[in-house]
Amino acid sequence: MFASSKTEPTGTTKFVRYFYLLFIVLGTIGCTQQTDSDGAEDLLKTFSYKIIGQTTAADGSPVMLLNADNSQQQFTKAEVVNGQFVLEGELSMAGFYAVRIDDERPYTLFLETNKTYNLKENNGLFTLTTTSDDAMDFVRFTEKYQQREKEEKLNTDKRISKIGALKAQLPEMAARKDGSYEKTVDELDRLSGIKPYNLRNLYVHFILDSAHRRSLLLPYFFKYVTVDQDNFKKLDAALQAFDATLQQHPYYKFAREKVDRVKNFYENMPVFPSIMPMNVQRDSLRLMEFSKASMLIAAFWKASNKYSVADMTQLHKKEAQLRALGVEVIYFSLDNDMDTWTKASASLGLGPHNYYLNANDRAAMEQDFGVDRTPGYLWIDPQTRRILSLAGEDPALPQFINKVREFLNKH
Repeated sequence: MFASSKTEPTGTTKFVRYFYLLFIVLGTIGCTQQTDSDGAEDLLKTFSYKIIGQTTAADGSPVMLLNADNSQQQFTKAEVVNGQFVLEGELSMAGFYAVRIDDERPYTLFLETNKTYNLKENNGLFTLTTTSDDAMDFVRFTEKYQQREKEEKLNTDKRISKIGALKAQLPEMAARKDGSYEKTVDELDRLSGIKPYNLRNLYVHFILDSAHRRSLLLPYFFKYVTVDQDNFKKLDAALQAFDATLQQHPYYKFAREKVDRVKNFYENMPVFPSIMPMNVQRDSLRLMEFSKASMLIAAFWKASNKYSVADMTQLHKKEAQLRALGVEVIYFSLDNDMDTWTKASASLGLGPHNYYLNANDRAAMEQDFGVDRTPGYLWIDPQTRRILSLAGEDPALPQFINKVREFLNKH
Protein backbone atom coordinates (compact mmCIF):
# COMPACT_ATOMS: atom_id res chain seq x y z
CA MET A 1 0.00 0.00 0.00
CA PHE A 2 1.15 3.45 -0.65
CA ALA A 3 1.55 5.67 2.37
CA SER A 4 -0.13 9.06 2.20
CA SER A 5 1.06 12.16 3.96
CA LYS A 6 -0.97 15.24 4.99
CA THR A 7 0.44 18.71 5.23
CA GLU A 8 -1.25 21.11 7.68
CA PRO A 9 -2.00 24.49 6.06
CA THR A 10 0.03 27.37 7.40
CA GLY A 11 -1.61 30.48 8.90
CA THR A 12 -0.92 32.40 5.70
CA THR A 13 -2.53 29.69 3.59
CA LYS A 14 -5.65 29.69 5.80
CA PHE A 15 -5.93 33.49 5.51
CA VAL A 16 -5.61 33.37 1.72
CA ARG A 17 -8.31 30.69 1.47
CA TYR A 18 -10.62 32.62 3.81
CA PHE A 19 -10.12 35.85 1.88
CA TYR A 20 -10.76 34.08 -1.41
CA LEU A 21 -14.03 32.54 -0.15
CA LEU A 22 -15.12 35.85 1.33
CA PHE A 23 -14.40 37.57 -1.99
CA ILE A 24 -16.55 35.02 -3.86
CA VAL A 25 -19.45 35.33 -1.38
CA LEU A 26 -19.42 39.12 -1.33
CA GLY A 27 -19.06 39.22 -5.10
CA THR A 28 -22.08 36.96 -5.50
CA ILE A 29 -24.15 39.06 -3.08
CA GLY A 30 -23.03 42.23 -4.82
CA CYS A 31 -24.04 40.87 -8.21
CA THR A 32 -27.40 39.75 -6.85
CA GLN A 33 -28.06 43.13 -5.27
CA GLN A 34 -27.00 44.90 -8.46
CA THR A 35 -29.34 42.68 -10.49
CA ASP A 36 -32.23 43.31 -8.07
CA SER A 37 -31.59 47.04 -8.13
CA ASP A 38 -31.40 47.13 -11.92
CA GLY A 39 -34.62 45.13 -12.13
CA ALA A 40 -36.44 47.60 -9.90
CA GLU A 41 -35.06 50.59 -11.78
CA ASP A 42 -36.22 49.09 -15.08
CA LEU A 43 -39.78 49.22 -13.81
CA LEU A 44 -39.48 53.01 -13.63
CA LYS A 45 -38.21 53.48 -17.19
CA THR A 46 -39.75 53.67 -20.66
CA PHE A 47 -39.90 50.18 -22.15
CA SER A 48 -40.97 48.27 -25.23
CA TYR A 49 -43.72 45.69 -25.04
CA LYS A 50 -45.34 43.13 -27.31
CA ILE A 51 -48.60 41.29 -26.74
CA ILE A 52 -49.33 38.41 -29.09
CA GLY A 53 -52.98 37.50 -29.08
CA GLN A 54 -55.56 35.05 -30.37
CA THR A 55 -59.28 35.76 -30.35
CA THR A 56 -62.66 34.49 -31.45
CA ALA A 57 -63.63 38.02 -32.46
CA ALA A 58 -64.33 38.61 -36.16
CA ASP A 59 -61.54 39.64 -38.48
CA GLY A 60 -61.23 43.40 -38.65
CA SER A 61 -62.33 43.86 -35.04
CA PRO A 62 -60.32 46.63 -33.33
CA VAL A 63 -57.98 45.71 -30.49
CA MET A 64 -56.69 48.49 -28.23
CA LEU A 65 -54.30 48.86 -25.33
CA LEU A 66 -55.76 51.26 -22.78
CA ASN A 67 -54.93 52.81 -19.45
CA ALA A 68 -56.46 50.41 -16.92
CA ASP A 69 -57.72 53.33 -14.82
CA ASN A 70 -58.80 55.57 -17.66
CA SER A 71 -60.30 53.81 -20.66
CA GLN A 72 -60.28 57.08 -22.60
CA GLN A 73 -56.48 56.96 -22.76
CA GLN A 74 -55.47 54.75 -25.68
CA PHE A 75 -51.88 53.71 -26.38
CA THR A 76 -51.88 51.41 -29.41
CA LYS A 77 -54.43 49.93 -31.76
CA ALA A 78 -54.47 46.86 -34.00
CA GLU A 79 -56.98 44.73 -35.93
CA VAL A 80 -57.83 41.07 -35.79
CA VAL A 81 -56.42 39.18 -38.77
CA ASN A 82 -57.12 35.46 -39.11
CA GLY A 83 -58.09 35.34 -35.44
CA GLN A 84 -54.83 36.90 -34.31
CA PHE A 85 -53.51 40.32 -33.29
CA VAL A 86 -50.31 41.94 -32.10
CA LEU A 87 -50.09 44.98 -29.85
CA GLU A 88 -46.65 46.50 -29.52
CA GLY A 89 -45.03 49.81 -28.78
CA GLU A 90 -43.49 51.77 -25.92
CA LEU A 91 -44.87 52.72 -22.53
CA SER A 92 -43.49 55.26 -20.08
CA MET A 93 -43.50 52.97 -17.06
CA ALA A 94 -44.42 49.47 -15.91
CA GLY A 95 -47.92 49.11 -14.53
CA PHE A 96 -51.49 48.05 -15.20
CA TYR A 97 -52.98 48.35 -18.66
CA ALA A 98 -56.04 46.90 -20.36
CA VAL A 99 -56.65 45.12 -23.65
CA ARG A 100 -60.05 45.75 -25.21
CA ILE A 101 -61.27 43.74 -28.19
CA ASP A 102 -64.03 45.47 -30.11
CA ASP A 103 -66.40 47.00 -27.54
CA GLU A 104 -66.18 44.17 -25.06
CA ARG A 105 -65.14 44.45 -21.44
CA PRO A 106 -61.38 45.22 -21.20
CA TYR A 107 -58.94 42.65 -19.82
CA THR A 108 -56.54 44.11 -17.25
CA LEU A 109 -52.94 42.94 -17.10
CA PHE A 110 -49.59 44.05 -15.71
CA LEU A 111 -46.96 45.01 -18.28
CA GLU A 112 -43.22 45.39 -17.69
CA THR A 113 -39.99 45.27 -19.68
CA ASN A 114 -38.26 42.17 -21.02
CA LYS A 115 -41.27 39.87 -20.54
CA THR A 116 -43.34 37.86 -22.99
CA TYR A 117 -47.12 38.13 -23.16
CA ASN A 118 -49.44 35.72 -24.97
CA LEU A 119 -53.13 36.42 -24.60
CA LYS A 120 -55.96 34.12 -25.72
CA GLU A 121 -59.56 35.28 -25.83
CA ASN A 122 -62.45 32.86 -26.26
CA ASN A 123 -65.91 34.45 -26.32
CA GLY A 124 -65.06 36.94 -23.60
CA LEU A 125 -62.87 34.66 -21.48
CA PHE A 126 -59.15 35.44 -21.36
CA THR A 127 -56.09 33.30 -20.67
CA LEU A 128 -52.71 34.95 -20.18
CA THR A 129 -49.35 33.23 -20.51
CA THR A 130 -46.44 35.40 -19.45
CA THR A 131 -42.95 35.39 -17.97
CA SER A 132 -43.85 38.33 -15.70
CA ASP A 133 -44.14 37.30 -12.04
CA ASP A 134 -46.22 40.37 -11.18
CA ALA A 135 -48.60 39.69 -14.06
CA MET A 136 -49.07 36.08 -12.94
CA ASP A 137 -49.55 37.18 -9.31
CA PHE A 138 -52.38 39.39 -10.52
CA VAL A 139 -53.93 36.51 -12.49
CA ARG A 140 -53.83 34.26 -9.43
CA PHE A 141 -55.20 37.00 -7.19
CA THR A 142 -58.08 37.65 -9.60
CA GLU A 143 -58.95 33.96 -9.71
CA LYS A 144 -58.93 33.81 -5.90
CA TYR A 145 -61.11 36.91 -5.69
CA GLN A 146 -63.65 35.58 -8.16
CA GLN A 147 -63.81 32.21 -6.40
CA ARG A 148 -64.43 33.88 -3.04
CA GLU A 149 -67.04 36.11 -4.64
CA LYS A 150 -68.93 33.03 -5.89
CA GLU A 151 -68.74 31.39 -2.47
CA GLU A 152 -70.07 34.49 -0.73
CA LYS A 153 -72.95 34.79 -3.20
CA LEU A 154 -73.84 31.15 -2.58
CA ASN A 155 -73.76 31.69 1.19
CA THR A 156 -75.94 34.79 0.85
CA ASP A 157 -78.47 32.94 -1.31
CA LYS A 158 -78.62 30.10 1.23
CA ARG A 159 -79.13 32.56 4.08
CA ILE A 160 -81.91 34.38 2.22
CA SER A 161 -83.57 31.07 1.46
CA LYS A 162 -83.40 30.03 5.10
CA ILE A 163 -84.85 33.35 6.23
CA GLY A 164 -87.74 32.88 3.82
CA ALA A 165 -88.42 29.35 5.08
CA LEU A 166 -88.37 30.43 8.73
CA LYS A 167 -90.72 33.35 8.09
CA ALA A 168 -93.17 30.97 6.42
CA GLN A 169 -93.22 28.85 9.60
CA LEU A 170 -93.93 31.72 12.00
CA PRO A 171 -97.77 31.61 11.85
CA GLU A 172 -97.78 27.92 12.72
CA MET A 173 -95.25 28.41 15.52
CA ALA A 174 -97.22 31.29 17.01
CA ALA A 175 -100.27 29.07 17.26
CA ARG A 176 -98.33 26.36 19.16
CA LYS A 177 -97.29 28.72 21.98
CA ASP A 178 -94.35 26.46 22.90
CA GLY A 179 -91.61 29.08 22.67
CA SER A 180 -90.58 28.09 19.15
CA TYR A 181 -91.93 31.37 17.77
CA GLU A 182 -89.65 33.49 19.97
CA LYS A 183 -86.62 31.32 19.20
CA THR A 184 -87.29 31.60 15.49
CA VAL A 185 -87.64 35.38 15.69
CA ASP A 186 -84.26 35.54 17.44
CA GLU A 187 -82.76 33.33 14.74
CA LEU A 188 -84.24 35.57 12.06
CA ASP A 189 -82.68 38.60 13.72
CA ARG A 190 -79.33 36.83 13.82
CA LEU A 191 -79.49 35.79 10.17
CA SER A 192 -80.64 39.23 9.06
CA GLY A 193 -77.72 40.81 10.92
CA ILE A 194 -75.07 38.73 9.16
CA LYS A 195 -73.10 40.84 6.73
CA PRO A 196 -71.38 39.38 3.68
CA TYR A 197 -67.62 39.04 3.75
CA ASN A 198 -65.91 42.23 2.62
CA LEU A 199 -64.00 41.07 -0.45
CA ARG A 200 -61.71 44.07 -0.20
CA ASN A 201 -60.07 42.36 2.76
CA LEU A 202 -58.34 40.16 0.17
CA TYR A 203 -56.45 43.22 -1.04
CA VAL A 204 -55.36 44.01 2.51
CA HIS A 205 -54.11 40.45 3.02
CA PHE A 206 -52.04 40.74 -0.15
CA ILE A 207 -50.55 44.07 0.93
CA LEU A 208 -49.59 42.78 4.37
CA ASP A 209 -47.86 39.70 2.97
CA SER A 210 -44.11 40.41 3.14
CA ALA A 211 -43.57 38.23 0.05
CA HIS A 212 -44.88 41.12 -2.08
CA ARG A 213 -42.49 43.87 -0.97
CA ARG A 214 -41.03 44.10 -4.49
CA SER A 215 -44.32 43.79 -6.36
CA LEU A 216 -46.02 46.87 -7.79
CA LEU A 217 -49.31 45.12 -7.14
CA LEU A 218 -48.87 46.03 -3.48
CA PRO A 219 -49.16 49.83 -3.81
CA TYR A 220 -51.62 49.54 -6.72
CA PHE A 221 -54.06 47.57 -4.56
CA PHE A 222 -54.38 50.53 -2.20
CA LYS A 223 -56.95 51.96 -4.60
CA TYR A 224 -59.33 49.20 -3.42
CA VAL A 225 -58.52 49.47 0.30
CA THR A 226 -60.25 51.58 2.94
CA VAL A 227 -57.56 52.91 5.27
CA ASP A 228 -59.01 53.32 8.76
CA GLN A 229 -58.18 53.41 12.44
CA ASP A 230 -57.87 49.64 12.67
CA ASN A 231 -55.45 49.06 9.82
CA PHE A 232 -53.51 52.24 9.03
CA LYS A 233 -50.52 51.33 11.21
CA LYS A 234 -50.12 47.93 9.53
CA LEU A 235 -50.55 49.43 6.08
CA ASP A 236 -48.05 52.14 6.95
CA ALA A 237 -45.52 49.49 7.99
CA ALA A 238 -46.08 47.60 4.72
CA LEU A 239 -45.29 50.73 2.73
CA GLN A 240 -42.21 51.52 4.78
CA ALA A 241 -40.87 48.00 4.09
CA PHE A 242 -41.58 48.30 0.36
CA ASP A 243 -38.65 48.25 -2.07
CA ALA A 244 -36.79 51.58 -1.79
CA THR A 245 -36.27 51.98 -5.53
CA LEU A 246 -39.90 51.24 -6.39
CA GLN A 247 -41.04 53.88 -3.91
CA GLN A 248 -40.44 56.32 -6.77
CA HIS A 249 -43.30 54.77 -8.77
CA PRO A 250 -46.60 56.74 -8.93
CA TYR A 251 -48.49 53.76 -7.47
CA TYR A 252 -46.42 54.00 -4.30
CA LYS A 253 -46.84 57.76 -4.06
CA PHE A 254 -50.63 57.35 -4.32
CA ALA A 255 -50.65 54.69 -1.59
CA ARG A 256 -48.35 56.76 0.62
CA GLU A 257 -50.61 59.80 0.38
CA LYS A 258 -53.71 57.71 1.11
CA VAL A 259 -52.22 56.27 4.30
CA ASP A 260 -50.70 59.59 5.38
CA ARG A 261 -54.11 61.29 5.23
CA VAL A 262 -55.48 58.86 7.81
CA LYS A 263 -52.27 58.88 9.83
CA ASN A 264 -52.26 62.67 10.01
CA PHE A 265 -55.94 62.65 10.83
CA TYR A 266 -55.34 60.63 13.98
CA GLU A 267 -52.39 62.74 14.96
CA ASN A 268 -54.60 65.84 14.67
CA MET A 269 -57.97 64.35 15.56
CA PRO A 270 -60.85 66.82 14.97
CA VAL A 271 -63.73 67.00 17.41
CA PHE A 272 -67.31 66.20 16.50
CA PRO A 273 -68.91 69.43 15.23
CA SER A 274 -71.74 71.24 17.01
CA ILE A 275 -74.27 70.45 14.30
CA MET A 276 -77.97 70.96 14.98
CA PRO A 277 -79.97 68.63 12.70
CA MET A 278 -83.66 68.03 13.39
CA ASN A 279 -85.52 64.87 14.31
CA VAL A 280 -88.94 63.75 13.09
CA GLN A 281 -90.60 66.01 15.67
CA ARG A 282 -88.58 68.96 14.24
CA ASP A 283 -86.53 69.30 17.44
CA SER A 284 -82.87 70.22 17.02
CA LEU A 285 -79.97 68.20 18.41
CA ARG A 286 -78.37 69.60 21.57
CA LEU A 287 -75.15 67.75 22.24
CA MET A 288 -74.85 69.35 25.68
CA GLU A 289 -77.81 67.23 26.78
CA PHE A 290 -75.48 64.22 26.68
CA SER A 291 -72.59 65.78 28.60
CA LYS A 292 -73.04 63.45 31.59
CA ALA A 293 -72.86 60.27 29.51
CA SER A 294 -69.72 58.15 29.59
CA MET A 295 -69.74 57.85 25.80
CA LEU A 296 -71.84 58.67 22.75
CA ILE A 297 -72.40 56.36 19.82
CA ALA A 298 -73.16 58.26 16.63
CA ALA A 299 -74.85 55.70 14.36
CA PHE A 300 -75.07 56.57 10.67
CA TRP A 301 -77.67 54.78 8.57
CA LYS A 302 -79.72 54.85 5.39
CA ALA A 303 -83.26 53.63 4.91
CA SER A 304 -82.25 52.37 1.45
CA ASN A 305 -79.55 50.07 2.85
CA LYS A 306 -80.95 46.80 4.24
CA TYR A 307 -77.80 46.03 6.23
CA SER A 308 -77.95 49.52 7.67
CA VAL A 309 -81.57 49.07 8.72
CA ALA A 310 -80.78 45.65 10.23
CA ASP A 311 -77.94 47.18 12.24
CA MET A 312 -80.08 50.01 13.57
CA THR A 313 -82.71 47.48 14.63
CA GLN A 314 -80.12 45.55 16.63
CA LEU A 315 -78.60 48.69 18.11
CA HIS A 316 -82.00 50.03 19.19
CA LYS A 317 -82.75 46.75 20.99
CA LYS A 318 -79.53 47.11 22.98
CA GLU A 319 -80.03 50.73 24.02
CA ALA A 320 -81.18 49.77 27.54
CA GLN A 321 -78.01 47.73 28.10
CA LEU A 322 -75.89 50.57 26.74
CA ARG A 323 -77.63 53.14 28.91
CA ALA A 324 -76.83 51.00 31.96
CA LEU A 325 -73.16 51.50 31.01
CA GLY A 326 -73.68 55.24 30.64
CA VAL A 327 -73.65 55.10 26.84
CA GLU A 328 -76.14 57.08 24.77
CA VAL A 329 -76.97 56.51 21.10
CA ILE A 330 -77.70 59.20 18.52
CA TYR A 331 -78.92 58.12 15.08
CA PHE A 332 -77.97 60.15 12.00
CA SER A 333 -79.56 59.55 8.61
CA LEU A 334 -77.48 59.94 5.43
CA ASP A 335 -80.55 59.58 3.21
CA ASN A 336 -80.90 62.06 0.38
CA ASP A 337 -84.68 61.95 0.60
CA MET A 338 -86.27 63.14 3.84
CA ASP A 339 -89.58 61.39 3.19
CA THR A 340 -87.82 58.03 2.87
CA TRP A 341 -86.08 58.64 6.20
CA THR A 342 -89.33 59.74 7.88
CA LYS A 343 -91.18 56.57 6.84
CA ALA A 344 -88.32 54.28 7.84
CA SER A 345 -87.96 56.08 11.18
CA ALA A 346 -91.62 55.48 11.96
CA SER A 347 -91.20 51.80 11.12
CA LEU A 348 -88.06 51.34 13.23
CA GLY A 349 -89.21 53.47 16.15
CA LEU A 350 -85.74 54.81 16.91
CA GLY A 351 -87.06 57.51 19.23
CA PRO A 352 -86.37 61.25 19.52
CA HIS A 353 -82.58 61.00 19.13
CA ASN A 354 -82.85 60.16 15.44
CA TYR A 355 -81.79 63.04 13.20
CA TYR A 356 -81.73 63.84 9.51
CA LEU A 357 -78.47 65.33 8.21
CA ASN A 358 -78.72 67.95 5.50
CA ALA A 359 -76.31 68.04 2.55
CA ASN A 360 -73.80 70.29 4.36
CA ASP A 361 -73.73 68.08 7.44
CA ARG A 362 -73.33 64.94 5.32
CA ALA A 363 -70.42 66.55 3.49
CA ALA A 364 -68.80 67.48 6.81
CA MET A 365 -69.14 63.92 8.11
CA GLU A 366 -67.48 62.57 4.99
CA GLN A 367 -64.71 65.13 4.84
CA ASP A 368 -63.83 65.17 8.55
CA PHE A 369 -64.48 61.56 9.53
CA GLY A 370 -64.68 59.56 6.33
CA VAL A 371 -68.34 58.68 6.90
CA ASP A 372 -69.44 57.99 3.34
CA ARG A 373 -71.21 54.65 3.71
CA THR A 374 -73.59 52.95 6.08
CA PRO A 375 -73.85 51.52 8.58
CA GLY A 376 -71.08 53.44 10.33
CA TYR A 377 -70.31 54.33 13.92
CA LEU A 378 -68.33 57.06 15.66
CA TRP A 379 -67.65 56.68 19.37
CA ILE A 380 -67.42 60.10 20.98
CA ASP A 381 -66.36 61.61 24.31
CA PRO A 382 -69.45 63.71 25.22
CA GLN A 383 -67.50 66.15 27.39
CA THR A 384 -64.86 67.11 24.82
CA ARG A 385 -66.57 65.83 21.62
CA ARG A 386 -63.26 64.13 20.81
CA ILE A 387 -63.56 61.07 18.57
CA LEU A 388 -62.63 57.96 20.53
CA SER A 389 -63.10 55.59 17.62
CA LEU A 390 -63.81 56.11 13.94
CA ALA A 391 -64.92 52.50 13.53
CA GLY A 392 -67.12 51.53 16.45
CA GLU A 393 -68.05 47.89 16.98
CA ASP A 394 -70.84 46.24 15.02
CA PRO A 395 -73.98 46.15 17.22
CA ALA A 396 -75.23 43.03 15.46
CA LEU A 397 -72.40 40.95 16.90
CA PRO A 398 -73.17 38.90 20.04
CA GLN A 399 -70.09 40.30 21.85
CA PHE A 400 -71.05 43.93 21.17
CA ILE A 401 -71.94 44.89 24.74
CA ASN A 402 -68.81 43.25 26.10
CA LYS A 403 -66.73 45.11 23.51
CA VAL A 404 -68.26 48.41 24.62
CA ARG A 405 -67.61 47.57 28.27
CA GLU A 406 -63.97 46.71 27.53
CA PHE A 407 -63.54 49.92 25.58
CA LEU A 408 -64.94 52.03 28.43
CA ASN A 409 -62.59 50.37 30.90
CA LYS A 410 -59.60 51.29 28.71
CA HIS A 411 -60.73 54.87 28.27
